[in-house]
Amino acid sequence: MFLKKLELHGFKSFAHNTTLEFQRGISAIVGPNGGGKSNIADALRFVLGEQSMKSIRSKKSEDLIFSGSGMRGRMSMASVTLYFDNHDKTFPVDFESVIIQRKIFRDGENQYSINGAQVRLKDLAELIAKAKLGLKGYTIINQGMGDAILESSAKERKEIIFEALGLKEFQMKRADTMLKLAHTTVNLEKAEGIVKEIEPHLRFLKKQAEKIEERHASEEKLTALERTYLQKRMRAVNSAVRQRESEVSREEARTAELRFAIDGIAREIEEKQGAITTAFEGVAGLESSLLEEETKRNATEREIGKVEGMIVAFRAESNKVIAINVAYVREQMENLHRELSSVLEEPQVNVMQEKLRAFADKFGALLEAVRSEKVKAPATGVDNSAHLKEETARLAELLAQSDQRVRAIKEQTKNTYAKHSAEREKIFELKNAQKEKEHACARAEEQRAMVHREIEELNKEKEVLDKEKLFLESKGVVFLIDDESIMLTADEEEMRRSIERLRVRLENIDLIDENIAREHQETQTRYDFLIKETEDLRNAISSLHIAIGELDAIITGRFKEAFKKINENFQNYFSLLFEGGSARIEIVDNTREETTEEGEEQRNTKEEYGVDIEVTLPRKKTSGLAVMSGGERALTSLALLFALVSTAPPPFLVLDEIDAPLDEANSLRYGKMLHELKGHTQFVVITHNRETMRQADVLYGVTMQEDGVSKLLSMKFDVMTGTV
Repeated sequence: MFLKKLELHGFKSFAHNTTLEFQRGISAIVGPNGGGKSNIADALRFVLGEQSMKSIRSKKSEDLIFSGSGMRGRMSMASVTLYFDNHDKTFPVDFESVIIQRKIFRDGENQYSINGAQVRLKDLAELIAKAKLGLKGYTIINQGMGDAILESSAKERKEIIFEALGLKEFQMKRADTMLKLAHTTVNLEKAEGIVKEIEPHLRFLKKQAEKIEERHASEEKLTALERTYLQKRMRAVNSAVRQRESEVSREEARTAELRFAIDGIAREIEEKQGAITTAFEGVAGLESSLLEEETKRNATEREIGKVEGMIVAFRAESNKVIAINVAYVREQMENLHRELSSVLEEPQVNVMQEKLRAFADKFGALLEAVRSEKVKAPATGVDNSAHLKEETARLAELLAQSDQRVRAIKEQTKNTYAKHSAEREKIFELKNAQKEKEHACARAEEQRAMVHREIEELNKEKEVLDKEKLFLESKGVVFLIDDESIMLTADEEEMRRSIERLRVRLENIDLIDENIAREHQETQTRYDFLIKETEDLRNAISSLHIAIGELDAIITGRFKEAFKKINENFQNYFSLLFEGGSARIEIVDNTREETTEEGEEQRNTKEEYGVDIEVTLPRKKTSGLAVMSGGERALTSLALLFALVSTAPPPFLVLDEIDAPLDEANSLRYGKMLHELKGHTQFVVITHNRETMRQADVLYGVTMQEDGVSKLLSMKFDVMTGTV
């Protein structure tokens, strides 16, 4: 990589567009004092990101912009552009040319760009560090900075050497890593603080959330049990209703059957009772006829007794003759006999009874007439005992006939009773059967009424279950009434007890705002995030410590590796310039204790070592930088500078009149060293020294006319012929 071109526009005294093209080797910039040649070095510092106005020899940013002259107005913006050849990829970008530009405006705004793309100063600084270009006294060295290296502290010298060795990139990475570590540590402390703050509240929310979860679990379990119980109960109720309705149907059929049987028995009893009643109506007539016949027979017996008494009396009073009109009595008796025969032949009992009563009346009247002697015959003096005997015989015959008729009536009555006794027994049995069926029918009616009441109770329960079902369905519960698996659940009573226990448990769980669960979830999510973040931060801190360790190892390793070679080159160049003597650099411990504002002592141990310079001049007993003259100090700084350049050659190096203090002999040595080193380092030297000019491959002359604007003149030398 080498610097190809520098363009200036409005920067300090370069009002015009000014271009300096550089070649590999040495490019010298010469000109009278005050011509503006050192402004080129300032421009290089400016475009490489210098922020100190003092380092660019200005008090404020406006001083960097051409302020105008009598013939030319002031400019509003200044820009400096560097062009690099990047074929060797010294700049770690995929471009063969790298163009760095910086602009500054009068309002103080700065713009940085790389290959036309605007970037941050940090991005520019990182790119420059990776290309081993630096601003701290190594890439651009002016006249006073040579002595400044010697005057620098041990720590500052170390930084200059780090920059020369290309360790600035790693230092910047280390600084970024340290900054990240600090930020990460602060973030970790904040996260841990928030975690400690959240934990008590999270524990409280967790307990509340657990109660909510317990309540939800109990509610879900209760809902499931209620659903299962409800489904099982509804299934049981529906089954019971169907069973009861079937029982009602059976009882109604049985009642109808019993009533039909009872009606049939009643009809049969009525038929049999009608037949018996009809039959026994004749029995009543027979009994009445029997009574009348017996009465007549008794009367006949009494009449016979009377006649017999009359005969006895007649015999006892043989001299007394009772004359009875026998013919008349006989006639009347024959009439009565015929009438009695006619009565006995009567087929209807009631008619026969009426005729018997009429016969009895006539017979009684005749008998009364005989008794009252109203039928006495005229006394003839004839013995009437024979007539009385005839009458007795006749009456006896009538009595015999009457007995026969009584026996006939009794026999007829007996036969009638015998004929209908089985029917009466059957009626009794039918009445017993009727009573049993009536009792059975009553029991069936009672059973049906009881089943109806049960159905009503079941329907009431079904209404309650339907309401509970609708309530559960409103909560999103799905019912499968026909699900056979319901039959496999626990006993209904055990399920009911479980439901009651769950309801009691839910009553004992405090009602908690459901937002607590969301707050717990949010807090838990935040807590988990913070725990994860703290873990990530700890891992990041660990990784950053490892990265810092690795960077420290790289920096320390490369520094130690180059330190010995720098010392060797320092000694060589020092001996060359002073024709003897000794010079070396050594690492010194720069650790010290510092007191903070709070009075606490802190030990600064981060890269607190530094680099010290020990020199011994030839032919002098005294040693050390403090006893050296200005020229000696300049030579020493040059020796150290060229030692660094030879150890770690930079892409290019700007030397701004650092050869001014050199005498002719040392100028020759200085020119020789430039010639030796230009093979691997590009030099841009601003000089008045003729020997230095003689070593240049390109010579730029800078002058300023009366308008206050710097102008440029260039010459290129032919190295082979030494001509312009």
